[in-house]
Amino acid sequence: MSASSRRTSTVITSVAAAALTLALAACQTPASRPGGYQPTYPASQQVSHSDAVRLLRRADTLPTPARDQQRLQAAAILYELGDKETAKEAVTKINPQQLDNTLFASYAQVYGHLLVDSDDFFEALDLATSARLDGVWPQLSQDTALPLRDLRADLWGLLGDLDSAISERREISYLAKSDESITENNNGFWQLLTQLPSSELQQRANNSSDTQMRGWYQLALLGRDTQADISTQLTALRRWRERWPAHSANTHPPQALQLLERLAAQRADSIALLLPVSGSLGSAGRAIRDGFMAAHYTALKAGAATPRVMVYDTGTEQPFEEVYQSAVDAGAQFIIGPLDKSKVANLLATEKLPVPTLALNYGDQGRLTSDLVQFGLAVEDEARQIARHAYRQGHRQAMVLSADSSWGQRGAETFVEEWQQLGGSVSINKTFTNNSKFSNLVSDALLIPDSNARKKTLQGRLSAPLEFTPRRRGDVDMVFVTALPQQARQLNPMLTYYYAGDLPVYATSHVFAGQANPNRDRDLNGVRFTALPWLFEDNETKRDIEEQAAPTPAFARLYALGADAFRLYPRLPMLRQFPEQKMHGLTGALSLSADGRIVREQMWAQIEKGVPVLVTTMEPLQPTRQSSLQLENSETF
Repeated sequence: MSASSRRTSTVITSVAAAALTLALAACQTPASRPGGYQPTYPASQQVSHSDAVRLLRRADTLPTPARDQQRLQAAAILYELGDKETAKEAVTKINPQQLDNTLFASYAQVYGHLLVDSDDFFEALDLATSARLDGVWPQLSQDTALPLRDLRADLWGLLGDLDSAISERREISYLAKSDESITENNNGFWQLLTQLPSSELQQRANNSSDTQMRGWYQLALLGRDTQADISTQLTALRRWRERWPAHSANTHPPQALQLLERLAAQRADSIALLLPVSGSLGSAGRAIRDGFMAAHYTALKAGAATPRVMVYDTGTEQPFEEVYQSAVDAGAQFIIGPLDKSKVANLLATEKLPVPTLALNYGDQGRLTSDLVQFGLAVEDEARQIARHAYRQGHRQAMVLSADSSWGQRGAETFVEEWQQLGGSVSINKTFTNNSKFSNLVSDALLIPDSNARKKTLQGRLSAPLEFTPRRRGDVDMVFVTALPQQARQLNPMLTYYYAGDLPVYATSHVFAGQANPNRDRDLNGVRFTALPWLFEDNETKRDIEEQAAPTPAFARLYALGADAFRLYPRLPMLRQFPEQKMHGLTGALSLSADGRIVREQMWAQIEKGVPVLVTTMEPLQPTRQSSLQLENSETF
């Protein structure tokens, strides 16, 4: 099973017991038709694996519909016991037409979980959203409807259809009655809504006619706009609670909000920035510093209790160990930096650091102790995100086109590794430079010359002209690209020209220059890419950065990194204690891995009419068109 499906399974396995209870209760009800069979068996918690297998075998001796009912019951028990292979074998033998509406809902839930475990996300969603269920929701009990709707919401969220997932969470809010189910649903709401940028949340808060959803949008907006400082966020949260005393998120707050007061009490009073403000990395270091200080001044202006900030230049010839110790001797309780990869390696080689440290780059390994966390703008995070997303969208055969640069090759290598671990295959992997002839590159990658050669050979044999349409290779259903804007503007049109316009193109954030240029970027139309939230944010921190430093698009990513470092360091205890939690910043949704690395997950955007547009709905699943070389005599080659 892939890492993504294991994470999904962790989220939804908690409802398996409810599915089991439902299947048992339904099967114990006497059949309505004459001569119906009523099975008898012990309660689920008393059923062993061997009992479940015997139950499954006995089902083969029963008439319909009792046979399918008992298979469903056995499958639910086996799923709960962890024997998913036998459970799937059982459930695939069921004829769903033999099940009444209540049992069909159980079937959709149990089989849907099994499909998710097999990475068959679209098939699972198709089952969970079957048209058969549309008219029967009012007839279903809470125990039947609630876990199935949870599955639907999880799948839509997993596949990137935030709008459908949010709507489903709203439906669940009407059903959830217990404190546990309400809190679980509110955690789901929070995870979905905080993926939207501030501008989108503000628009929805202004336009929504649903009072509860207006409160949710304003709460999520609070989570984004006031993350510059925890105390500021706490003040805004108290005001929100006063305004929305009866709101579900007030009576059952999301887990992330419950941690704020504890984090505020743990905040450092003095921190040190260790960055190169001179030397070869000076421009990058100054951009990060300015982003950090802009976030700091925003918090200060809001009246928040802000730490004392000391800046040390690591771009000089002074040994880094001395610079670090100077900061410690000056009273720094937390250190942010360094930026240089070799200096991060020095920290990794140190057995124990005197104060907690947030490095702004990644070394070659992680660190299991809590004294060092690594955070940066790694292309590897984007490549893994793209691989997981494309795989969930149903793609399995990739073409990889990568820039001949260190970041481009690292991105391609990481994508291929993650893609193959998920179960995908790479049909062709090509590298290009700025001087490459992109027409030849794409034509060769798609095997267009081979198609032309086949036509030429056949035409010579027949000694007659032929009507001919070249055929691109058929073993590709998506394209992954690591490219700068000027390179991608040449690549993308060539894919269309050479009969691959139906292939979805996924790219890292480098494909967009950072500033809208519709005239030039029309050649990127249709390209999907992982986008920095910075592009879509319109909050006070970003405005202050732009006013104070006027960052150029080329350095915007580094300013965003600096601002997020200010937001991130006091929240590290929360991320460490709750690995599923994320901090939604200007560089992405940030989570902490077990080995002390910050993992970024960015927003999804697509170029439309030369402009990046935020993607919040699911991409249509389009099977790869198998174009063929059509000849006058209808033969295909």
